[in-house]
Amino acid sequence: MRIKKNSTNKKWLLGFIIGIVSGLVIGIAAGYYISSHNIAKKQPVSTTTSSQQQVQSGGSSTSGSNLPQTSNSQQNTQREEGSTRTQKPKTYKAYGRFVGGTDAHSIEVNLLNTNFDYKIFETHTADNQKYNLQPGMILELEFEVPQSGGNPKIINMSIPESVTLKGKYIGLADNNFAEFLFDQKHVVLQITAVSSKISYLDENTDVEVTFKTNPQDPNSNPIVTDIKVLK
Repeated sequence: MRIKKNSTNKKWLLGFIIGIVSGLVIGIAAGYYISSHNIAKKQPVSTTTSSQQQVQSGGSSTSGSNLPQTSNSQQNTQREEGSTRTQKPKTYKAYGRFVGGTDAHSIEVNLLNTNFDYKIFETHTADNQKYNLQPGMILELEFEVPQSGGNPKIINMSIPESVTLKGKYIGLADNNFAEFLFDQKHVVLQITAVSSKISYLDENTDVEVTFKTNPQDPNSNPIVTDIKVLK
């Protein structure tokens, strides 16, 4: 009887161990299956997300390429147009003799010391009336050079008491008058007051001449008040 009882116990113990091992195997297999199933489910989501990102990035680049763009040539043209609008006319100063008024907004002037050949200058009627201009009077002018044709515009005008210019002594016209060259402008001046200083000068001598409007007759030749030889 004891032998049979031991045999029965052994069988029962062996069955118990086999059951435990089988349960573990089944549990491991089930866990592996579940984890694999979850991974398989997650992969399409990731793919879909990346696909959406690609579509979005592609849409962004496409929309960016559709934006209006300005070429380099257009930008350069815009800069040039802007600089042209803001660029101010160049201004110059010069002396000249008033010839007369051509109309209410312009006067005629013979320049004495510049390379410009302008004759007609735009001005303001108020300036003409302010100075009571007479033909032959010496004027000091500041004017704007026109950029695209037309006449220069006087922006400042005054009547100097005297003018001092550097130039060349060309020679005597007679005992009372001499010719000078100032910036390519030939000017004949009255030299009665300085005849003793001029009588010994050679032609084309560099000089500095001070002269003024003839107070007795502005329309006659200006009067030299001083002359210096430049070395």
